[in-house]
Amino acid sequence: MINNLNKRVLILGGYGNFGARIAQMLKSEPDIQLIIAGHNKKLADRCAQSLGGLAEGLRLERDSINLAAQLKALHLDLLIHCAGPYQRETDYRVAKACIEARTPYIDISDARRFVCDFHRLSPAAKAAGITLVSGASSLPGLSSAALAEIQKELPVIHSVEAAIAPAHKVERGLATVRSGFESLGESFPQLRNGRWRESFAGNHLRSITLAHPVGKRWLCDFEVPDLELCPRYLPDLNTALFSTGTEPLILQAGLSLCAQLSRLNLPATSSRVARIAHKLSAHWPGGSSHGGMIVRALGEDAEGKKSGMQWQILGLDGDGPWIPAAPAVALARKFLRNEILENGALACWQLLKLEEILLELKDYSIVTAIEFLPSEQNALPALMVS
Repeated sequence: MINNLNKRVLILGGYGNFGARIAQMLKSEPDIQLIIAGHNKKLADRCAQSLGGLAEGLRLERDSINLAAQLKALHLDLLIHCAGPYQRETDYRVAKACIEARTPYIDISDARRFVCDFHRLSPAAKAAGITLVSGASSLPGLSSAALAEIQKELPVIHSVEAAIAPAHKVERGLATVRSGFESLGESFPQLRNGRWRESFAGNHLRSITLAHPVGKRWLCDFEVPDLELCPRYLPDLNTALFSTGTEPLILQAGLSLCAQLSRLNLPATSSRVARIAHKLSAHWPGGSSHGGMIVRALGEDAEGKKSGMQWQILGLDGDGPWIPAAPAVALARKFLRNEILENGALACWQLLKLEEILLELKDYSIVTAIEFLPSEQNALPALMVS
């Protein structure tokens, strides 16, 4: 018999790289019962046992034809979808099952089309009287919260560039590596100097510099929801860019080469190659255990003067992977405390305050800073490119 006094939260893909972290952070919520779900019951049980309390493991297939019925029978207060990759999930099968089961929903997708088209589910979600949120991760959940802080000083924003430079010496989930690797070479539009221009994942290898001890990293263009959401929500914007990559340089250069080969229709980014790359990168020498993310904006202050600001967050000593888990946890707490007022299907754009996300990271080696840019950098269209 179900104890309705407990808040029942199912984490689909809950034993994966980010799902397990979300579960670990969320277990501190009072009167919560976590259900760790996925296709591997043994791994789900093992993760649940490590959490203690009322946590339990469950075998649940994302692609099950009766997923809605299974969710309805579980009497859930919330489902957190961590079973990526999302780039190939174009039918929103999990979110639609949640609508049918009247189960509130969060996902951690950073796939552009998945997140930016998610609002199409809004009429059905409103009719069911529930809220669904997509993108409760670094992008756009955390990046948009950082932009909200910047907007306090720069109410008019003309350009935004974000970058993520993950640490090399951290555990990587296969789904994360596969989604990024299989995207190499794929075209996408980005707004640059007032015009939509085509780029592709792995294009424009360049260096950026983050604060010590992360320092200089080599990154390249990549497609994320922010490239579309920033122009949607910032009416004065004329440039929106994003870059990411890995270290050391030789490994990132190899990925950029794979992107170029993919553009020539060579099989350099197949699922099989992605699995090989996942194993290879884990044993590749060099790199560090420090990573970071930066959001930079150029615009005008309240007096109409040109100005620029940047926000950084660094994950030190291998704690970087906790950062993308934090927005989902902060948002889940708001769901469970009935602090989400709007029904419908939403992208996670400024649904969280930056301080709410950072509160979830207080026990980890995470540092942040926000600062004005020197006046000589305020005319630069791109982020510390060298």
